[in-house]
Amino acid sequence: MNRLQKIACYNLVVIFAVITIVSVVFAVLYHIYGLPYARRSLCMFGLFGLMGLSAILFRAKPGKVDFDERDLLIQRKSTTIAYSVFWVLWIAGSMITWAIKGAENQISANILPIMVVLGGLTVVLVQSVAILSLYDRGVKGEKS
Repeated sequence: MNRLQKIACYNLVVIFAVITIVSVVFAVLYHIYGLPYARRSLCMFGLFGLMGLSAILFRAKPGKVDFDERDLLIQRKSTTIAYSVFWVLWIAGSMITWAIKGAENQISANILPIMVVLGGLTVVLVQSVAILSLYDRGVKGEKS
């Protein structure tokens, strides 16, 4: 498993672990105290910042080549896939929000940061899945 695959796996583990932890804490707090108090558990989404440690945990070894043309091609393809999915979801989310609220109503300012965070998570999630799947099946043009 090379560096790019390790980073992708790490990002997926962090994403699913944080979503699981926040969901459990939210459910417990909601059951015990109710919705107003349970909303405080959403601050735990800040744990997504652990994905930033991947650059430190999986840094390139000095003097060792661990990134070739195939890896570059996979990284570019996965980034293209991730941003393609992001833009489709971003436009759909914007239009659905507009359709629900209507043209005459205002959208709460609290919705915008949520859309930005979900957009960023979408890019990282889709890119990580794409990296792992592209390494698994190979890239077109590759000769074995």
